[in-house]
Amino acid sequence: MSETPLFIRGNVRGFSMWPNLIPGDLLKAELLPVSKLRPGMIAVFPEQEGFNKTVHRVLSVRNFQGFSVVVSGGDRSGRDMYKRYFPADEMIPEVKGVLAGGRYRAVGRVSLPEPLSPLWVVKYYCRVVRRLLW
Repeated sequence: MSETPLFIRGNVRGFSMWPNLIPGDLLKAELLPVSKLRPGMIAVFPEQEGFNKTVHRVLSVRNFQGFSVVVSGGDRSGRDMYKRYFPADEMIPEVKGVLAGGRYRAVGRVSLPEPLSPLWVVKYYCRVVRRLLW
């Protein structure tokens, strides 16, 4: 049974998920219990300890005693330096697609570490994608 899709705009602010997500992307997400997250999924994590909402890929999930520990990271920025703790039944948005060319498409799985993707290349890529796909 699927929840009503959420349309989330403006959550992609940085380049940590490049080249799969770029700043300003319009995302389609569905609510999912944290305990059902799996590695490879992309989730919108709530504000935590002074950090804004974060859209990152799930790297691992450990469920025990009614809680879930989630390790996440960006496709460009790498693994986050902190773990996130949630009650296992808490609902969290899982990204199902990104708007491109008037249609939602699946989010890719390309990972290019920051040392291999200089910021000037990333910004140029984003400018080209915006002109072609938005």
